[in-house]
Amino acid sequence: MKNNKDTLAQVAQQVLLGLDRSASVDEIYTEIVKRNLYTFNTPTPENVLRTAIRQQTDCVERVDSRDEILFEMVGEDVYGLATGILARSRKRAGVGMKRIQRASDKEEIIKSLMSDQVGVFKEIWKLLLFAAQVGVKNNARTPLKAADPGKGIDQTTFGNCPAWPGVLYLMALSETQKSESLSGTQEAEDERVAVFQEYSNGGLAMLQEFFAGRPIDLDGLLAFIEMQREKCAGRLDLDLTI
Repeated sequence: MKNNKDTLAQVAQQVLLGLDRSASVDEIYTEIVKRNLYTFNTPTPENVLRTAIRQQTDCVERVDSRDEILFEMVGEDVYGLATGILARSRKRAGVGMKRIQRASDKEEIIKSLMSDQVGVFKEIWKLLLFAAQVGVKNNARTPLKAADPGKGIDQTTFGNCPAWPGVLYLMALSETQKSESLSGTQEAEDERVAVFQEYSNGGLAMLQEFFAGRPIDLDGLLAFIEMQREKCAGRLDLDLTI
């Protein structure tokens, strides 16, 4: 029976209690659907479920980790209930949920690329991930001159991307070449977010320049991607799947 007050992680917890054993994300998802415990308003429900579970899994460090630990990892994509000493609150030093900002002067190109005329970027996080990859590939890291804080994106918005927040960590590590960029401090998180924002801003600037004076449609986007494939900037290619 569906309970609208339960979070997705709590629903997964109920499933594991009912099964009385560990289970894979696919098994948990199957049980949720079979028992009509939760409504998924997303085309990638398993990924959203996996993110919700991993946010509250012991020894899984994420930018968006929750304080309360509900699960433990017992195998490859297999989870059990946290018990005893594991069922505790996670105390993370100064790590917040810093929002992802974009430059105010990129709003027009963002709106155009998310239009039905392009039909690819239905969600803002997909466009920002794509733009960040373009920025990294072309070594185009551009600081944000001005941003509207009210339009910042909560990192949970990226929950449909199974590679998040690994992308954030990988980009920061590649940029700084320092393991400290992977730490859980607020300073490290600020640096990771800044790297992502500035590469995304650089990628958007390149898209802005490319589409100056030409229609912003699917054919144009495909032409841009083909142009990028032909270029070799000697930079890390994240090869994101969006």
